[in-house]
Amino acid sequence: LLKSIFIIKLKTFSCKFKSSKEKKSYFQNKRLEMLKTKPELRTKWWDNVNALQTGLKEQNFDLGTTQSCVTPVFLKGDIHEAFVMVKELREKYHIFCSIVVYPVIPKGLILLRLIPTSSHNIDDVNETLSAFSKIRSKLEDGTYRKIAEKVKMA
Repeated sequence: LLKSIFIIKLKTFSCKFKSSKEKKSYFQNKRLEMLKTKPELRTKWWDNVNALQTGLKEQNFDLGTTQSCVTPVFLKGDIHEAFVMVKELREKYHIFCSIVVYPVIPKGLILLRLIPTSSHNIDDVNETLSAFSKIRSKLEDGTYRKIAEKVKMA
């Protein structure tokens, strides 16, 4: 009974939106409202951002000059290595990050963009720092290049 009530409520809520754009806008506004009305979320969010950025800098990652919650991580490599690396980050370490490569940034550079949230905790930040240390080692020792070459040949 509870499951069917939940499904009915979910269907009713979903029908509230005429388009996916309207739905997206609704949830973006809800998130902004939460950040405005719950200062502890904003504080936790920035604590996570600062912990992540500080940890990455301490490990000598190039973050460029960022003053926002979006944490850019610049690495040297090509597009093919970048895709292999991001796939491993998602599948092995359960870390989602967006990737930016040539022609948006110069050839030979990879930009990974991380966005911590207030729902993350210090353990999440530490796991991310550990994963980034491992992926950098694999990038530098040619592991991702070898995998990318095998994929290109297949």
